[in-house]
Amino acid sequence: MFLAVVQQIDPRGVEELIDTTNVTGWDYLWAALTMLAGFLGARLAREATKRGLSAVHELPENLINLSSKLAGWAVLTLAIVLALPFIGVDTGPVVIVVLFLAAVTVLSGRVLLENFGAGVILQSESTFRPGDQIETNDCIGRVVEVSSRAVKIESIDGRLIVIPNSSVLTGSVINLTAQNKRRSELVVGLEYGTDLETAHEVLLAAARDTVGVYSDPPARVFVATFGESSIDFLVWYWHDSDIVSGYEVTDAVARSIDSACRKHALTIAFPQRKLWWGEPPPPGP
Repeated sequence: MFLAVVQQIDPRGVEELIDTTNVTGWDYLWAALTMLAGFLGARLAREATKRGLSAVHELPENLINLSSKLAGWAVLTLAIVLALPFIGVDTGPVVIVVLFLAAVTVLSGRVLLENFGAGVILQSESTFRPGDQIETNDCIGRVVEVSSRAVKIESIDGRLIVIPNSSVLTGSVINLTAQNKRRSELVVGLEYGTDLETAHEVLLAAARDTVGVYSDPPARVFVATFGESSIDFLVWYWHDSDIVSGYEVTDAVARSIDSACRKHALTIAFPQRKLWWGEPPPPGP
């Protein structure tokens, strides 16, 4: 296909783009010097870009290398455009072609560029870093890597999940380990007729004395609602921010509450329905 396109090029059109009639030896020298400056400038641009981005906190190596290469190619392209007029080449069409190719590249790689830009923002803001446990895009797990394209997360069940940077940036992110402690809650339903004060004291003591529950902030207990079959109490308690630690402490609190309820004759309720056959019972006084 490429050869077919080349064969269709009109040589007269090419001759119109290149006019060496008035080109002198000095022009060739200036063109060579311009290209030499371009190569040197491209090298300096790559080094300066790499040095500048390396100073940014924890930017990935592949992102730094890609940015430095793009900077070098930009300087070299500019040098070529500046050198061509010295040897009689009309740079107008060349610039148009370069801009057209750049536009096609940008449009075809729009998603890649979006993820690249989102990756730069995520890492510059330091919202999270490898090792943190986060919740985003319906996924909970430990951050393994933040690359120029995506965020890799190891979920609780051991799966490696890859989420595009743009999805993470535009969605909500909860950093579960940004603080060293986190609050969890447990709903406990006790049967109707339970003394509220007694239940409050028993539940609070059970949660407060559980290993792994923080004393500051302290555990708290509330009457949440009167349900269909139970009085529902809401138990708040604080623990380490680690995800697995949260499950372990919740398990321990549930066991402690169950043991305390048995000890103090508090009955954990279950769904109940009362049915009457025949005539309904008379209303109470």
